[in-house]
Amino acid sequence: MTLFNTLLLREWLQYKRAWLGLVLVPILVLLALVPFSQVDGIDVPSPEPVALIAGLLTVALVLTLAMAVSGYQLLGLARRDQQDRSIEFWSSLPGSHAASLGAPIVAHGVLMPAVAVLLGVAGGVVVGSAMAFKEFGLSALQQTQWAALFQATLWLSLRLVVGVVLASLWIAPIALALMAASAWLRRWGAPLLVIGVGAFLKIYKDEPIAQTLKQLLKTQMEGVASAWVQSGTRLIVESNGDGRLDMQDFFDMLFRFPDFARDGLPQVLHAALHPQFFGGLALAGVCFWLLVLQRKRSL
Repeated sequence: MTLFNTLLLREWLQYKRAWLGLVLVPILVLLALVPFSQVDGIDVPSPEPVALIAGLLTVALVLTLAMAVSGYQLLGLARRDQQDRSIEFWSSLPGSHAASLGAPIVAHGVLMPAVAVLLGVAGGVVVGSAMAFKEFGLSALQQTQWAALFQATLWLSLRLVVGVVLASLWIAPIALALMAASAWLRRWGAPLLVIGVGAFLKIYKDEPIAQTLKQLLKTQMEGVASAWVQSGTRLIVESNGDGRLDMQDFFDMLFRFPDFARDGLPQVLHAALHPQFFGGLALAGVCFWLLVLQRKRSL
């Protein structure tokens, strides 16, 4: 475990500036745009909706960037140590190839997006408060329902972190398959795998095996979506006919959100009990074994 922690520390030391920039740059850009922004198209008589919308936009931007960078970095991890020739050093340590591969995958695929989400939520609070201050001034902020916003923010953070972890596990077989292809076939591995699967599904689209593969991929991606989206009570706020936001609906939504998120956690966890979820993890394990095997053969 000590070696695994050391390998995680290596990822932090190597990528900390990029990771911090990934979170801080969009937040600072949005803060810089606050003086030039305005609420248009709807009459909002209270600062809470403005703060919430600005905060959610910030979180969405940070989360999107984090997931995109995570996927890009994972594809480059397959042969990173071989390319920079540090594999000899890491292999000389009293550890396994599995740990040397597993730590970067965990760091880039799970920990970085999860922490980015939490920092994005914190940044969203700052951006939302700044936007509300710009629209309504300091006196209105003093009357804001901060307790309700704070509770909703805590549950949103928990819900998003759980979503990141589950989405990472659902996407793991696809990501590790692409990584294994990159490890064995180098830079052309992932594109060849994508093109090969796409061509197979296109050419043999009427064959049972192609239809089965297509359904498996569809179910896997639906699993990724289920990590983020939950069914049940919908939280919708509509405007009145005169374009004025219905504040009663808004505050009803705001105060119900913690219960909504709390009730949704068992739902998304139950969705992970799907047989294909465990089948996908088994396939991910096979792909990880292929990565370890290729790493051993490269020495």
